[in-house]
Amino acid sequence: MRIPTLKGPMTSPLSAVRAFVALTWLTLRRQWRVRALGWATFGLVALITLSVALITTGRNGWGFDTRWSGRYRTLYRDYVHVLDVAMALPVPGPAYGVEAGVFGAFRAMLADPQFLADFAFLNFSRWVVFGLYLGFLLPMVNLAFASGAIGGAREGRTLIWLFTRPQPRAAMYVAKFLGVLPWCVLVSLAGLAAVCAAGGPVGRQAFVAFAPDIALGSVAFAALFHLLGAMVKRPAVIGLAYVFFFETLVANLPGSLKQLSLNYYVRSALFDAASSRVSTLTPEALDVYAPADGLTARLTLVIATIVVTALGAFLFGRAEPSEEN
Repeated sequence: MRIPTLKGPMTSPLSAVRAFVALTWLTLRRQWRVRALGWATFGLVALITLSVALITTGRNGWGFDTRWSGRYRTLYRDYVHVLDVAMALPVPGPAYGVEAGVFGAFRAMLADPQFLADFAFLNFSRWVVFGLYLGFLLPMVNLAFASGAIGGAREGRTLIWLFTRPQPRAAMYVAKFLGVLPWCVLVSLAGLAAVCAAGGPVGRQAFVAFAPDIALGSVAFAALFHLLGAMVKRPAVIGLAYVFFFETLVANLPGSLKQLSLNYYVRSALFDAASSRVSTLTPEALDVYAPADGLTARLTLVIATIVVTALGAFLFGRAEPSEEN
């Protein structure tokens, strides 16, 4: 049985604007209520933050000079003294020049503060930001919040009430998206801040370098998962499958298939940001296969957000309410 809806126009353009703003504000106020997926995400943030803090305060940390050399049973920062002794030994013949050339370059690298800072930054970025955060936290945070803007109303059987309002459904869709978007961006940045704070000074550098592109990526993911929440009845289940079996795997694979992944463009934007932060190393260690140009990656995320939001508004506007809503 189909349930009739009010399809008449608003009494005035001003009333339509007021209704749009009211729905946006109502969504913003209600989305602070964290559902089960949100609590699981917060628990994952806490676990990763604790793990990062343990590594940061451990013996090795993120720097090159604190790495342990199993062969020489010493830290690399103490290995400088070993090299000094080796280079001071008298070695007759042409072997002395070879020894000085090899040991001297390595000795200079270990004593270069800029190299050590760049290595620590890239090492932290690779394992924490590109690995744990982009691989799991960023998609899951946006899935937890964005999929519930309309999906929560469907699960609570209050979506039919929304359909009976004298407001265009496309406007309802956009208002819901704008209402949930601040939570997605703020929680995404808060999660990044937590794991970066656990990384100490190098983590704080990573937060400053990556926060703008993380916010942009959060908007794109929020648009995608908002569409998912509006179109399917179990957005959390489908969203988790998408996160773990598509975004996590495809974005790291060679070939052109990764260009369908939002995570690939976020990684490319962060790769560009990392490239501008280091001078003694190249960021190939970040394991981004054939990254897109930084400007191209950011424009793609913006265009994807607009296209996905427009598609969602169109499809939601054509949806027919039923008793199942």
